[in-house]
Amino acid sequence: MANRITGRIVFLDVMRIFAFISVLIAHKMYDSLAFASTNEALHITVRYFAQSLLPLCYGGAAGVVVFFLTSGYIITHVLQSESTLEFLLKRVFRIYPLFIVAVVMEALLDHYLKAVAFPPLSVWVPRLLLIGDFFGTPLALGGVEWTLRLEIAFYIVMAVLKALGLFNHQKYVPLVFIAIIAGVFLLPPFPSAEGLPLAYQSIYASFLFMGACIYLWEAGKSDKNLCIATISILFCCFLWMVAKYQPHWKEFNYGLYAAIIFLLGWGLRDRIQDGPLIRLISNLTFSVYLFHNWLWGYISSFIDYCGLTFIPEKVQILAVLFLVCFALHKSVEKYGLRAGRIFLRTYSDFSSRKTTLEMSERLDESRAS
Repeated sequence: MANRITGRIVFLDVMRIFAFISVLIAHKMYDSLAFASTNEALHITVRYFAQSLLPLCYGGAAGVVVFFLTSGYIITHVLQSESTLEFLLKRVFRIYPLFIVAVVMEALLDHYLKAVAFPPLSVWVPRLLLIGDFFGTPLALGGVEWTLRLEIAFYIVMAVLKALGLFNHQKYVPLVFIAIIAGVFLLPPFPSAEGLPLAYQSIYASFLFMGACIYLWEAGKSDKNLCIATISILFCCFLWMVAKYQPHWKEFNYGLYAAIIFLLGWGLRDRIQDGPLIRLISNLTFSVYLFHNWLWGYISSFIDYCGLTFIPEKVQILAVLFLVCFALHKSVEKYGLRAGRIFLRTYSDFSSRKTTLEMSERLDESRAS
């Protein structure tokens, strides 16, 4: 299959690329895009293209939804072969090393360059553990941290389902998703602490389970009609909760656009070819996502200090941002993943030796009796 090379699902790389580019444009270049869409000095084709991108980039919402759909799909995929413990350990080493470095870097730069006081320990601990929603902990990294908090919650839910043996009966898993979202629907909005976006976990959890249903449908693990019905119910719950908890966002079709984009990518998955450029950009998505929103201003100040006026400022900022993120990917992220593999291999060897020893002891006891 064209989209699976050495176990890599290439259409998910494309979805990640769309997600982080749309978020980057929304956070840092939306004004330029909006200006281009109405600038009559530009050719109408350019204006039309800019206008078509506006709803996909506004607030980064469509990109975030595609990110959640992608995550739901891939997490369900990896849980087919990974044990609960292996799954959790791999996610820890995948997410936390680079995230912790990003949070610490932001705090250090804010403190020494802007004289912002370091947060107290009561903020550091839940923030670094990504459990701040339970403690009303303010968001870090320019606000993008909220998606990771929801991701961690989703990982835990899926690990529990795996531990309970439900992945041995996956035809019923969509019904479990409906039950979970029904509970979320009936419970008070979460989070609800002051200073945090109201109910974002309640609102966007549906898309993670929708991505999981798409995988179950594709893999034949669950009935196609049940998966379609579940996806429809989950999407309706999203629409209802957005209208109730975040009424401003109910005026935008970003959820529908994102779902269509993901389904188109999924439908074309066997036609998407792998390549070094796709892999490079996809590999940088996590680091760019973590650093772009808060590091942008610092890079801008550095560019102003250098005074290279013959190159557009945003082009320079993007170049520096990608270089920083590439270095972090090759160092922190890469070695974090390597540390995870070493830890898992060591744990596996230890467990194997322990099991062998226990079997030998039981055999000796049996012979003695």
